[in-house]
Amino acid sequence: MISIYPSQAERIRHLALPGGQMMSSRLLGASQAPAWLALHGGPGSGANPGLWRDFDLRRQRVVAPDQRGSGRSRPRGSLRGQSLGGLIADLERLRRALGLASWPVLGGSWGATLALLYAARHPKAVETLVLRGSFKGSRGEVIRLLRRFWPGTASLPGAARAVIGIASPRHLRPVQAGRVLQGLSQVFRKATVSRVTQQVASAWQAMEQAAALHGMRRAWQQADLPEERRRLRAAWRALGPARLRRCLQQPGWRPAQDQQALWQKYRIQSHLLAHRCGLAPGQWHAALRVVAAHRIPVTWIHGRFDAVCPPGNSRASHDSLSRLAGAGSSRLVLTPAGHLATEPANGRAIQAAVSGG
Repeated sequence: MISIYPSQAERIRHLALPGGQMMSSRLLGASQAPAWLALHGGPGSGANPGLWRDFDLRRQRVVAPDQRGSGRSRPRGSLRGQSLGGLIADLERLRRALGLASWPVLGGSWGATLALLYAARHPKAVETLVLRGSFKGSRGEVIRLLRRFWPGTASLPGAARAVIGIASPRHLRPVQAGRVLQGLSQVFRKATVSRVTQQVASAWQAMEQAAALHGMRRAWQQADLPEERRRLRAAWRALGPARLRRCLQQPGWRPAQDQQALWQKYRIQSHLLAHRCGLAPGQWHAALRVVAAHRIPVTWIHGRFDAVCPPGNSRASHDSLSRLAGAGSSRLVLTPAGHLATEPANGRAIQAAVSGG
């Protein structure tokens, strides 16, 4: 395994999209090798080196697009065409622009959602799927995060609490989830970054980081070998418990550039979550049926201590796909890790899957 963070092996490609938008993609590794499509999570965050760190770029090629409105794609934070169907169409435009008949696809978290639905829409374009930390975009998953990890109401001024309608997240009921998500989406729809927007964005980021840290902490606490425990604890510390505390204590401490980037990210994320990520009832299982019918191999990788996306997502999907397509069509790897792809156990599982091991 070698890591590119990035290097001279990286090339940037810009693809024009309908409506005057542009999608940016990183092309990494051996130019003549078979290309993998690597889809970032977020949504709204953009591609990062964790996507390709588990590939051997001396013999593999990775195409890592910044999804519409994310990362280097422009205009960043745009909600135009920001739908599941639009994002899937963008990926198919990219494949055709690169002259590829088909490609294997890796996706993590939201990227796993997009990868599965892309395969269902264009099954002949997908050779295999590697899905890490699957996210179904359900209200239940969002409620689970808000209840457990949304910062205490004392950390947010009254104006921010009033805008999003969260008085006591720990007692949030499923029937309230839609209203809360619509409120969050409305916060970020404004064209300028207000003080309230900064506070809500900081709280949202703190929630994500707290959930990731929780999973990592459980992983190192459950590790059997002392050396593995020390290594996992070091990775947990590197992620930044101190930064999380600072984020909660001073919601507006970031430079203006960082505040703008957070607004752009959560503008997209809140919009998609408010619309259930574009998934209709039953669409996830329908996608599994298409994948099964076309015999697309799937590897599900999920940390047992994932506090962001429930491990049951991958377990149930694996079971369903195995019933639909028979033994060997689906492979489930439950790792002693949390949510992040960069955690050692998740990284090893991804490396084995993308290398054919």
